[in-house]
Amino acid sequence: MRFPNILSLLVFFSIFLILGNTTNIERLNAYGEILSNSVDTIEVSGGTGTVAVNPTTNRIYLTNFFSNTVSVFDGSTNSIETVFEVGNKPFGIGVNPQTNMIYVTREHNDTLVVVNGSTSAIVENIDIGAPYDIAVNPKSNMIYVTSNKGNSLSVIDGSTNDIVTTFDILVPCGVAVNPETNMVYVTSEATDKIHAINATTNKLVTVIDVQNSPRGIAVNPKTNMIYVTNQDSDTLSVIDGISNSLLDTIQVGDTPRRVVVNSETNTLYVTNQDSDTVSVINGFRNTVINTVAVDEPFEMAVNPSTGKVYVTYYNTGQLSVITGSPFDEKQLPSLFLIIIGISAVAGVGSIIGVLLRKQKIRKQNKVN
Repeated sequence: MRFPNILSLLVFFSIFLILGNTTNIERLNAYGEILSNSVDTIEVSGGTGTVAVNPTTNRIYLTNFFSNTVSVFDGSTNSIETVFEVGNKPFGIGVNPQTNMIYVTREHNDTLVVVNGSTSAIVENIDIGAPYDIAVNPKSNMIYVTSNKGNSLSVIDGSTNDIVTTFDILVPCGVAVNPETNMVYVTSEATDKIHAINATTNKLVTVIDVQNSPRGIAVNPKTNMIYVTNQDSDTLSVIDGISNSLLDTIQVGDTPRRVVVNSETNTLYVTNQDSDTVSVINGFRNTVINTVAVDEPFEMAVNPSTGKVYVTYYNTGQLSVITGSPFDEKQLPSLFLIIIGISAVAGVGSIIGVLLRKQKIRKQNKVN
C-alpha cells in the first residue's frame, strides 16, 4: 500500500513545481484572458489624432488636432498628466524611448516639431513638406517621416535634427523600422507596393507587391515579420523580412487602417474603421483570435510592457484602451507535455499498484 501513496506524493509535488512557477501561472492567466479583452474609454477634448507610447516611462502621447496640443497620459492610471502646445493642427506622432524625444507632424503647416519628453518644451521645428507618418529607430536615433502629399520619405538624424536624405515614393503613408536589421518599410497607397530600404546604406533594396491601397505597416523585430493593412481589400499582408517576400494574407474587417505588433506576445492588432472593430491576430499562426468592438477605430499604438493597446479616431474626443494579454502559445506544448507526462506516469503507477495488490491477494489465497 505504500507504493501508491509515494506515487501520489510524487505526482502532487511535480504538479506543484509546474503550477508554482510564477511564469507558468502568468501564462495560464493570460490564456484565460484571450477572449475577454476589455475596452475603457477616455474622453479627450480637442479632437484626437494619433497616439504613441513610450514603454520605458509608460507615458502615452495623443495629438489633439483641433486644440493644437499633445496630451500626456500616465499609462498606469489612464489619467492626463499634462497638455502642451505644439502649433496648428498636429497629427502624426512618434517617440524615441532611448532619448525621450517626441516628434509631431503638422501636415498642414509643413513642419515636424521636436519636443523634449522630460520638459514638454519644443526643441526645434524642422521644415518638411506635408509630413504625415513617423517611425523612430531608437538604436540609431534616426527618424523617418512620410509625406503623402509630397511623395517623399525624409530621413532625419535625431542627434542633430538635420535631414540626411530623402526618397521619392508615390503617395507614401505608413512607415515602420526594424531596429535589429536597420531596415525601413514604407507603404505606397497609389502603387500597392511596399518599399524596403536599407537604412545603413540609405539604398532601396526592393519593392514588394501587396493588395489594394496599403496604408498601415508594422514590424516585429523579434520575428523579422512585416505586416501591412490593405484598406480596399480588407486584408493584412504578412511579409518575411529575410526574403522580402509575401508569406500570407489574412482576412480582417472592413477598411483596415492601422496595424501594431506586441513583440512580447507576437500578437497583432488591426483597426477596422468601417466595421467598428479591432482584429486581434496570433502572429505564430496568422489567424484572427478575437474581434473587439471599438467605435470608429483609426490610429493605434501598443505598449508591449503592459500589453495595453490605445486606439483613436480622427475628429472624435475619445481614446480607447484595450486590455487583456493573449497567451504566448510557444510555451503551451511544453507545459501540456509535462502535465500529460505526469498524468501518464500517475496512470501507469495506479495500474502497477492494482496489479501488485492482486498478486499479493493471490499469494495469500494460495497460502490459506
